[in-house]
Amino acid sequence: MIFALIMTMAGRFPDFGAMFPDWLYSAFNPNDKTNLAPYRFIHFAVIVILVIRFIPKDWSALEWKVFDPLIVCGQQSLAVFCVGVFLSFVGHFELSMSSGSLLAQIFVSVTGIAIMTIVAYYISWSKRQDKPLPKTPPTPAKAT
Repeated sequence: MIFALIMTMAGRFPDFGAMFPDWLYSAFNPNDKTNLAPYRFIHFAVIVILVIRFIPKDWSALEWKVFDPLIVCGQQSLAVFCVGVFLSFVGHFELSMSSGSLLAQIFVSVTGIAIMTIVAYYISWSKRQDKPLPKTPPTPAKAT
């Protein structure tokens, strides 16, 4: 992960990038998200391994209310993904129309995360509304 950070910084700062051999620098830069490059997969795999290794399944902190939005988004992952794809175009348009400042990037990111979370909660709520009510057994008639 530190190597990925170094290569990303090398792409952002040309003087820093000049310190690395061309074959190494060109393998990681330009650092775009168009394709699933092997280093992106390795980075993801390292994060998964770290989480699996250091976070136990029964860790009590996983039940904190602060993680509820993550859980709901995971339960509604297809819808969240689809909304995220649409919002990525909207966010790109917004950032290209604005100056692309750090404040604009933070606004686009926070707004996008909030919208995807709201969509996940809405779909969860909607699915609960669609469930049929539990059938109650008929009450037996009293014998007189």
